Amino acid sequence: MPLLRSLLLPTVLAGFAGVSLAQAPEQVPAAVVQSPQPLTLPALVQPVAAIINAADAAGAEAEANDRLASERALFPRPDILKPNIAFWRRVFGEYSENQSVIHDQRRPERIYGVLDFRADAMALPPAQLAALKNGEETAAKAGYAIALRATAAMMETPDLMSAEQRRLAALFSGDARALATAADFIRTQRGLKERTREAIAISGQYLPEMERIFAEAGLPRLLTRLPIVESSFNINAYSKVAAAGLWQFMPSSAKLYMRHNQVADERRDPWTSTRAAAGHLRDDYDALGSWPLALTAYNFGRGGVARALRESNSRSLEEILARYEGPRFGFASRNFYAEFVAAMDVERDHKKIFGDIQRKAPVRFETVTVARYTPYRTLVQAAGVDEQTFRQLNPAYHEEVLRGRLHVPAGDTIRLPPGRGSAFKAAYAELGEGETFSRQRQTHFSHKVKKGETLSAIARRYGVSTATLRAANGLKKDALRAGRSILVPSDGDTAAPIERTETRSSKKASSKSKARMHKVTSGQTLTSIAARYKVSIDALKRHNDLPQSGLIKPGMRLKIPS
Repeated sequence: MPLLRSLLLPTVLAGFAGVSLAQAPEQVPAAVVQSPQPLTLPALVQPVAAIINAADAAGAEAEANDRLASERALFPRPDILKPNIAFWRRVFGEYSENQSVIHDQRRPERIYGVLDFRADAMALPPAQLAALKNGEETAAKAGYAIALRATAAMMETPDLMSAEQRRLAALFSGDARALATAADFIRTQRGLKERTREAIAISGQYLPEMERIFAEAGLPRLLTRLPIVESSFNINAYSKVAAAGLWQFMPSSAKLYMRHNQVADERRDPWTSTRAAAGHLRDDYDALGSWPLALTAYNFGRGGVARALRESNSRSLEEILARYEGPRFGFASRNFYAEFVAAMDVERDHKKIFGDIQRKAPVRFETVTVARYTPYRTLVQAAGVDEQTFRQLNPAYHEEVLRGRLHVPAGDTIRLPPGRGSAFKAAYAELGEGETFSRQRQTHFSHKVKKGETLSAIARRYGVSTATLRAANGLKKDALRAGRSILVPSDGDTAAPIERTETRSSKKASSKSKARMHKVTSGQTLTSIAARYKVSIDALKRHNDLPQSGLIKPGMRLKIPS
């Protein structure tokens, strides 16, 4: 442990003579936990250099930047947020992940000191480095709390202050009360420079298609920079509160815009989740009327922002920040829009900040539709590609589908490498008896909870994990109410009956299946329903004789076009 940091707290207590913390950054935004490294899909992409030369690439990038520049006016920078935006620019572009900024939670630009662990990172294994960081961050926060209160007590005798006390007093313009209060609002933020650089490189795989989706939806393409904040463009990102994927959808909001069930978690699909994010952000904007409010709602919730506007008699995010002190409107929500603007700036200026970053080439694919319920491995074989390639292009399916306990549903759109579509269709048409089906496998059965019975006991009884039971029933806690029925996944062969195999002779009968219907629930919009079923809003309007406004109400039953 460097001597400077090990002596931090004693030095603070002694009167701050000569305390000078090494420079450092912030901590990962609230609750986002990075799981395995993002996929790079090396086998699916073509080097840009093989298609266009460097000069053409530079010209194309400049043209794209000019198009995006016109959208920046949609994301204003009120004076109250300018210091926050500047702070987050430093977090994304200056501070290393091995630096920790100790700062004022309410005014992030008030930086008390920066801990520097870059040398330690070169010498220590990850577990020891993490323990060192956590321990010294805790000590630094405690030390500065004592320092701020002691400085407040010295305001009547400024001549007796140490240089460090005078520095702290200057941060608060000599306001003794503010100094003392700030002791309860000290926060640590680790830097994100390395992660942001990597995010910009990875984003090349997805941004062209993401921008096309947002432009098609009539939304600002700059919104596609939000995953820098949410996930650092890691499609495997998973948070402590169960948010997942590039766009960090929570399970509750995911179900409004895409599939999140026993078959697939489309939050992990970068393309499907982008369409869902476009629908979510469009609904937030339509409800709240500005992008600063809509982006804040993406983090705090549409209802939370509406309540903040109402309770503080505000009309803008600027006014909410100045007036609203709701207990749930914490640091992450107050700073979310500022983080987005800062990330947008850093991405635009990435060459100045990071030097030349070679963005990964866009992932290319073509799509086909699965006509009937089909085993996953059968589709891989018909695609004529290895399973890893197929899974990278279709990452949403759960293990139950991958292992054959459930089929890929009829009507699903799957992605294939460019040029494989025709061969797939021919191979699919030749599938024999017992290789496709008219219905899904039944792989869950019901268990009625008895008094005193726990989730772990039920899991042991049926030979499944508590995590599996929790996921199958959407449970956040393990506590169960007696009398409740819960779904227990089976292996599809013993605990629950398998559907009868239908051969080609039964195709004629199955073709007369009923049209899909959807019952509108509270909070749903035409945009979210269209995204869920992968149909256009205009098609929904035509099939249901809806007005041009697309107004729908809870309880309505909508016909879903094929």
